[in-house]
Amino acid sequence: MIIMKQGLLQILRDIFSSSGYNVTESYRYDMVAEKNGYKTLIKFGAYPDYADIKNFADQVTDGKGLYVTTHSMPDDLYQYATESGLIVWDRDDVALQIGKAVLADIEGTTADLELIPPVSQQAAGQTRNTGFGADEGNSIFGMFGQGEATKKAPAVPEPISTPQSQWGGGMFTQPESVRSPPVEASPPMVLNLHAVPLNVSKEHATNIAKQHVGIVDNVSLKFVPFWKYEYSINIEQQYKSKIIDISGDGVGCLNALNGNNELIEIKDVYDNIEVPDEEYEVKGPVLTRDEANKKLLKTIIDEHTEDVRFDEMIGDTIVSEHKLFKPSAEDVNLDLDMVYMPIWELNGRRNSVEISGHNAEVLCNPVGEDVEFM
Repeated sequence: MIIMKQGLLQILRDIFSSSGYNVTESYRYDMVAEKNGYKTLIKFGAYPDYADIKNFADQVTDGKGLYVTTHSMPDDLYQYATESGLIVWDRDDVALQIGKAVLADIEGTTADLELIPPVSQQAAGQTRNTGFGADEGNSIFGMFGQGEATKKAPAVPEPISTPQSQWGGGMFTQPESVRSPPVEASPPMVLNLHAVPLNVSKEHATNIAKQHVGIVDNVSLKFVPFWKYEYSINIEQQYKSKIIDISGDGVGCLNALNGNNELIEIKDVYDNIEVPDEEYEVKGPVLTRDEANKKLLKTIIDEHTEDVRFDEMIGDTIVSEHKLFKPSAEDVNLDLDMVYMPIWELNGRRNSVEISGHNAEVLCNPVGEDVEFM
């Protein structure tokens, strides 16, 4: 089931991304797609029931909620979902929307998919409420349209009571007036840490790691400290009649565990981030601010040291002279900020791999000193 879910989400992710949507993963939902400031929150449910539907609807406070399932949904449960403000794609809808996207890709019109208006159908004299409003053009549902696979709502809505489940003989109940509270899913925890957000799920990291280590035996999440730095040098030195400019600037990250200077791009730093409800480890820095400052100053000064050759005619002889020009520590304006990076460590039978939990990048160098790296 996990493989099927990941496969479907990957298809949806590719479709949305190619149509100009910014798609990110979320622990509260499965995906969040955003375009022109309009958010669509996407959740996959293998065997939907009233508790799952209500729990998702209660979580949708910003944007629109899309509930996706690969099974056919009973009409009463479907009506309950739409009355809760959700858009539902069941097995037929998913097949229809993916088919439309494939055709648009073949015709080269993928970027225009959001311009397709949704199709509404009449049933028993009543128009189905799709939940579309003035923002149809910017929503994912406006992108695909609802098509012919939309459900028919009953002409006269009736109170729902103990309908028979289609998922294997089990029963789910729904009181006629007051609905019983659902079993709450474990919400994400908020970690007070100066860090970049965790965008890559455990399942996504595991799928990436399989290409490198084969079978994954263990997965752990850790937050690794980095000294994010930015520097500038603005200085000119004179020797005889020549002016030597050794100005420059740069940014980078210094691993606070092992002192390695990493080519890691750090953006969108927050003072608290959401983390999954599972074990994680926050690594303490080994390299202090003073130690990092000294190490970086030495590196920066070395990088901006220039060996300049001077040629001078003395009589009939050319005399060459080499002179080093380098900035002093006082010439370097250096700013340091400790930022934590979420890292997934995945262990195989023989080796391990580390993956950035921020952007899914497979790291070339181990972030700690105790890692048996592939």
